Amino acid sequence: MFNVLLYRSSPEGPADLSVRALIEYLQTSRRFELTISQQPPTLADLSRFEVLVLASNWLPEAEMAQALVTFVKRGGGLVCLGESADRWGTIPLLTANLGLPGHGYRPPTGELIVRVSATSDHPLTRRLYAGYAHDHYAGLDMDTAFPLTDNFFLSENVINSDNSQPLLLVSWQGARRPVAWVQALGEGGFFYTGLGAAASSWASPVFQQLVFRAINYVACARTGETAEKNPIRVAMLGYGAIGLEHGTAVTQVPGLEFGVVCDRNPSRLEEARRSFAGIKTFEDWQQIRDDRDTDLVIISTPPNSHASLALQMLEAGKHVVVEKPFCITTREADALIAAADKAQRTLTVYQCRRWDPDYLAIKAAVERGLIGEVFHMETFIGNFSHPCDYWHSDMAVSGGVFYDWGSHYLDWILGLMPGKVQSVSGFAHKRVWHDVTNEDQARVTMRFEDGREAEFMHSDIAAALKPKWYILGTKGAIVGQWRHEAVKTRRWSGDLIEERLSPSEALPVVTAYLRQEGGPIDEQKLALPPAPVFPFHRNLANHLLNGEPLAVTSQQARRNIVVMEAARRSAGEDGQFIKVEC
Repeated sequence: MFNVLLYRSSPEGPADLSVRALIEYLQTSRRFELTISQQPPTLADLSRFEVLVLASNWLPEAEMAQALVTFVKRGGGLVCLGESADRWGTIPLLTANLGLPGHGYRPPTGELIVRVSATSDHPLTRRLYAGYAHDHYAGLDMDTAFPLTDNFFLSENVINSDNSQPLLLVSWQGARRPVAWVQALGEGGFFYTGLGAAASSWASPVFQQLVFRAINYVACARTGETAEKNPIRVAMLGYGAIGLEHGTAVTQVPGLEFGVVCDRNPSRLEEARRSFAGIKTFEDWQQIRDDRDTDLVIISTPPNSHASLALQMLEAGKHVVVEKPFCITTREADALIAAADKAQRTLTVYQCRRWDPDYLAIKAAVERGLIGEVFHMETFIGNFSHPCDYWHSDMAVSGGVFYDWGSHYLDWILGLMPGKVQSVSGFAHKRVWHDVTNEDQARVTMRFEDGREAEFMHSDIAAALKPKWYILGTKGAIVGQWRHEAVKTRRWSGDLIEERLSPSEALPVVTAYLRQEGGPIDEQKLALPPAPVFPFHRNLANHLLNGEPLAVTSQQARRNIVVMEAARRSAGEDGQFIKVEC
């Protein structure tokens, strides 16, 4: 644990929304303590803090300039963001020691294409998550470029040090210009990026990630602790329908290595060996528990076995990823969280749909206040079709219909509606499909501490569909309508073959309805962003190898279980509201 001082002087101060987004991201780390100041750093600060982060156009006096160089040489970390070093080119001591550009200017703010330097394979830029899918994506090209609306310091004299390593470049009028680099100086480290001058960058996930890594890197420059060690060796326990998805992600994300698949079904093991050459296969889960080469286990067995298997793996010292649902009961969730804390191992849940484009678009709209304060939300999935006869439809194994799509939809609701849930009601129907034990239809209603409410419905007996999303705010509404799509092909004879897709297989059309002064309602289609590439597994690798904040925490997963367990209990009590605290 080390101490970090962040200096940013602005009219908005640290309460500014964009600044707050970065600060909240940095404060989720357990690696350092963050202090924010609107006053320039002093000589005394250089003895109190291990890392100094500058994000203001500040020109140190001669004594302070010398102290900064000494601070870094003696093992301190210095991070300069945005305009912080624009005027430092006038101080020869700083340019000579820190490799800063000389005189220059900032072009207008606009969308920049930021690229990872082709010569850089560096912990600061490896697996940068930009949430951006490339048309030319192949292999690991997902790490090479991302857009950012910002500006940078443009100077003909780009870098004044042979020891500086360029990390990020931007295309500017036919040339590639370095906009971020790192440099070792004595026992310490220095990181600079001209990006971050535009406040909106501070709210960008990729910029937040870059700043976090820069702080961590320069703090540990003299020890080499930031250099990634051996890759995380991953085992998969249960190789069902999701096996290929996990295996592909693990093999494509740098820092993860797919080592073992365990399943009781020999044909599935054979399928895994065909798909992933060189992996070991086991038929007994205890072989994974006892395998010293395995660092992390992805548990993809039926839900009623999640808790017991995850507990065994945690106690054996493995990091654990559990397929959703996390488990069945809150008691199980608490036991797993306690075991992970005791073993000091990572425990997370594969909430892959947090990166669905419609959810990302709605979350961004809600967070920027497009429809005001959200106070009512309804979500729905279903159709009128026979449920499968696999374990998904067996209540004793799956937990029931509340635990199926509810694992995703309730997670969405909890992500979009902050604050505590006070009570939960559940109601279920069993009227048509008697050959399976799951309910035919289930509804969950949540009441929040400030009077807001949310509802999720899953129905296998709905001949007419409700909207996927129906969200009301104090300034408008957001509605997501299902699309009814079909895949069309031709027989050898030329006849048309038309296969209707399930509603869940196509992204919805999402529309915002915004009330204008005087009463007119404007309609605005929300553009859905590209789907990120392997975002969960990239975050997992970044967390385990770099200490970055975990996207899906075990406490978040626990909230989901609290709600689903309460809903199931309420359904057995004619839908009575059950008090909860989550």
